[in-house]
Amino acid sequence: MRNRVLTASCAAAVFSAVCVYPLQAGSDAGATASNFLKIPVAALPSGMAEAYTAMVGPDSILYNPAGLGLLSYSSVSGTHNQYLAGISQDYVAVTYRSAAGTLGAAYSSLSSGEIDAYNADDMPIGHTGTSHKVCILSFSQSWPHFNQDAGRLDPMLITPSWTKVEPVTDYRPRSYRVSAGASVKRITEELDVEKAAGYAFDAGLVVLLPRHLHLGASVLNMGGKQKMVYESYPLPLTMRLGFAKDFHTVGDLMIFTLASDMVKYRDRDFFNATGVEVDMLRMFQFRFGYTSQKDEGKSLSGGFGMNFDRLADKDSFIHGVRADYAYLDYGDLGATHRFGVQLIW
Repeated sequence: MRNRVLTASCAAAVFSAVCVYPLQAGSDAGATASNFLKIPVAALPSGMAEAYTAMVGPDSILYNPAGLGLLSYSSVSGTHNQYLAGISQDYVAVTYRSAAGTLGAAYSSLSSGEIDAYNADDMPIGHTGTSHKVCILSFSQSWPHFNQDAGRLDPMLITPSWTKVEPVTDYRPRSYRVSAGASVKRITEELDVEKAAGYAFDAGLVVLLPRHLHLGASVLNMGGKQKMVYESYPLPLTMRLGFAKDFHTVGDLMIFTLASDMVKYRDRDFFNATGVEVDMLRMFQFRFGYTSQKDEGKSLSGGFGMNFDRLADKDSFIHGVRADYAYLDYGDLGATHRFGVQLIW
């Protein structure tokens, strides 16, 4: 048993060195469980420094479940994150729009790969590893909503790059939209033979105002403590406030989207995350982001995307396909790369 505990402790130390070291912002930084939930994973938001609290898309399930309630179509989003020191992360989210609201589900898994294991005499005994998983189930609804608009673009929303989503052309009240959403999470972590599991909850609100102004607020990872081996730590409670707005050139040849969030983790001070997306011809997107948190080499991010929906048949089941890439540099720790894809129908 002593060897097992030592092995698990070694695995925990290796994981903490990679995932907690960049979070050092004060004496209490990293003093929470399930810190893998702080790692950016979805490609599109990562390129914009995760300034996504007021944005609307399938990846809203990670930042503000209320954003799902403003989707008029169903969607899938997935990302592979090639993280640091051989660590990899995979994520997929699915949303389904119905008359009652939007149902969302997501799954994310982070794995350390093989880690050398040693016994109490510092002798190698093989390999071990770590595994960190979260399953999310969300529900969101907006008011006022119009069931006949299913599959059509609400004119109050920031204009997405999709070209096969027909806009609403008849009259709709345009003074405001309000969307509320909530999520339940199942979090599991494994360090060698040691395991921990628990539940957390998210809640959020998005308000749409005239001229495509989005306001958002969310509280993530509400829950109790999680125990691993002998120690118990609280979950990484997160509060987010954000806004987003788009700007169009003549003929929509270019659409600029600006998003900015104020973020507060339980174990850190408030910091700002700001992102910009430049959409060209509703086909190519370039993204840039800046965050004021004092992580090692992680202030700047960037990425790009390409929309392939012009190649889809107008009457096909799939109305849009896009691919995205995001680059985040952690300074001396190295660079990370995220490759994502989205589909809508």
